[in-house]
Amino acid sequence: MIFDPFELNYSKVRAYLDCPFLYRYIYVERRFQPPTSFSSLGLSVHKALARFHAGKGGDLSDLLAHYEDAWLHQGYATAQESMEFYNRGARVLENWWLHFQENRAQVLYSEKSFEFPYEKWRVKGTIDRVDRMPGGLVELIDYKMGFEGRTGEDVAGSLQLSIYAIGLSRALNLKVGAIGYFVLTGPSKVSMLYDPAGEERTLGLLRETGEKMLALDMSRKGKCGRCPVRKLCAEFEEGGE
Repeated sequence: MIFDPFELNYSKVRAYLDCPFLYRYIYVERRFQPPTSFSSLGLSVHKALARFHAGKGGDLSDLLAHYEDAWLHQGYATAQESMEFYNRGARVLENWWLHFQENRAQVLYSEKSFEFPYEKWRVKGTIDRVDRMPGGLVELIDYKMGFEGRTGEDVAGSLQLSIYAIGLSRALNLKVGAIGYFVLTGPSKVSMLYDPAGEERTLGLLRETGEKMLALDMSRKGKCGRCPVRKLCAEFEEGGE
């Protein structure tokens, strides 16, 4: 895929905000971070849920069949570790399915992509799930494995959910009534009513970050200790902030 500096998405913006060198490594130099056991597990579960919703549901055996088809083998140190994580993901999906039976929702979209123009940029993204709400509103839901947990404050301060809500409004002409995370390891949903008053602030952040990305402003460095490519980055500093 050719690098396009005028395309913005949450992952790209988040990488730059975390560290400009991380952004350059992944998006400019096109050097992808190696998969880990946790990233492969998360992608496998996400793909299984997307296929389940795309197939208009089904029973638990259908969901687990999607999971088996979507399973990613990369990132595991041994075959035993792969099997342990596979079983862990299966339990997560089993619990999700039970929760979904007891908390039925009208899923309008799953893995729904959007794109809208904003000044000189094109803002793109893919939303895990969009549910119908009463009164013609929709609820925007992003699936999270939940290894670090999620709170109402996380939802309120989420740049990702804010960008996605603007995408639903501008690209799909949908009125967002609520936004939230579905924590798969719960399973539980953490959501709140959506306030569009913060949209201009989000767009302003996209503009500011987009301009710095275009200029390839490398005047700061993120926290190396928690960077996913720290061992591969030439700018890595042991204990660096």
